[in-house]
Amino acid sequence: MVIGIINGIMLGLAMKLVEMFFGMKVYTLLLEVDFLPVIGSFPWGEKTLFLFHLLLSIAITYSYAHIIIPFKDFRGRNEYVLAFLTITPAVLLYFPLSAWSKAGTPLPSDISAFSVWACLHLFYALSLPKAI
Repeated sequence: MVIGIINGIMLGLAMKLVEMFFGMKVYTLLLEVDFLPVIGSFPWGEKTLFLFHLLLSIAITYSYAHIIIPFKDFRGRNEYVLAFLTITPAVLLYFPLSAWSKAGTPLPSDISAFSVWACLHLFYALSLPKAI
């Protein structure tokens, strides 16, 4: 759980810094929930949206840890393969999130924003094996 919180904070902070210094709205995209049927109808503050992000990060880390422990085949280098497989859906979420966003986030065709999104999520994946 602690690794999930730390990873989530680091990912969020990195994306916020990218948004502040380079103007790519990847942090805004990370916190985007406007398109969701029930949750999106409330005017959540940044702290609450970040808490949603952290809860998802904890869930990802928890899921990863409970896949690794029972399957000893994933020990060693294979832990990193599983970490990349685990985070791949989050990387690919860039496309629907950016398409459905109502908050002026990057377009799905914005290669620079996607590259930042993907790289930062891959760094997140590199720390997942530390969850064990």
